[in-house]
Amino acid sequence: MKTISLRKMVVVIVIIGIGASFVQADRQELLVMLSREETEFEFKDVSIAEALYDIGSELGVEIVLSDEAEWKLPNGRATRLSASLKGSLADSLVEMLNVFFMRYAVGDNEITIYPRAELEHILGRPNAEQLELLKKIYSMKLSFDSSFSFENALDLIRRAFEGVSFLPHDVPQRLSEIFKMMSTDKGIAPVSFTVLLQLVGDKYKTPRWYLSGMDFPGQPPVITMVNEEDYRKAVLDQVVDISFKDERAKVILQRLTGWADMELVILNKDPSWLEEEIVVNMQNIKLKQALINIANSVDGQIEINVRDNWIRMFEPDRPKKVAAPAKPKSSSVGEGYVGKISIPIGEGEGKYFIEFMLRESDLTEGLKKLREDKIKEIFQKFSKVGDKAAEIAARPQSYSILN
Repeated sequence: MKTISLRKMVVVIVIIGIGASFVQADRQELLVMLSREETEFEFKDVSIAEALYDIGSELGVEIVLSDEAEWKLPNGRATRLSASLKGSLADSLVEMLNVFFMRYAVGDNEITIYPRAELEHILGRPNAEQLELLKKIYSMKLSFDSSFSFENALDLIRRAFEGVSFLPHDVPQRLSEIFKMMSTDKGIAPVSFTVLLQLVGDKYKTPRWYLSGMDFPGQPPVITMVNEEDYRKAVLDQVVDISFKDERAKVILQRLTGWADMELVILNKDPSWLEEEIVVNMQNIKLKQALINIANSVDGQIEINVRDNWIRMFEPDRPKKVAAPAKPKSSSVGEGYVGKISIPIGEGEGKYFIEFMLRESDLTEGLKKLREDKIKEIFQKFSKVGDKAAEIAARPQSYSILN
């Protein structure tokens, strides 16, 4: 017997399982270990990270949560659960992870937990109510006998999803129309609700659906059906919490575009600028703005194309370096110097000087201007002396010859 309470995030599972101790194993050995029996685990209100660690420690195999799984768990690694596991570890893991719409993948040396595809219908981090509704949607099947009518179908859908709203508001009517199209003399065979949503989406060009609302206590959930472009906009508008420490910018961008389910295209000749390690801590921010902020942090440029489902990153728009003009070679010792600094060392007879020769490039802008002013002043003085000499030379002269 097993009971599950999603609202409190407590899982109680009873199956029949495995026991083994293993230091290191390859993929094939791990698969064999997962199928063994007679191991028993008991967890009471522990985090999912603790539960996975204990199971892995018992087997000598590391079981890790992927970054995607952490994001899609109600409280990340701290999500609480209670579980009683008996039986093959494969069955136990499947049963435990199914509650959160998670799955496991066996690698060469470890087992990794990933979110299942169904979670794409919950934007952002899910809560307990959304997980319960998602499970209801995927587990529900509808059928009618030969007395089927449009009104019967509409009433059944409304009763099955009492307290749940739809966008557009006529989705229940559209579902009833699909039922009518499927009807035969024998009625309608059981059909899953997700198949009905897919048929409605194909007919009305709204192939994507997601659960919205439920952000506040008492807020009714909404099943929203949209086209591809509007779905991508909604994904980019989801509120996220992001924290990375000393991680490469490229890795962060790849992870965020993965959350957005979009393609990342990097346009540059030298990708080294994205290898810079940065620290990111953004809370309660829209995914689109987070992508823009990451690009800005490395001085890059970003372009988001929702229609074609890609994100482009451009290398920083940095000014090109202009090569400095080559300095003329000196043709003799001391050429190009404009002054020197003499520093006296010691006193009396032991006194000596340390001298530093200065080129014009060594001077500050203030000293350069002062030097130019002094040179002008010297030329002006020489010009005045020259003018005076020319004036004297132009005067009439008298000569006296003495015998």
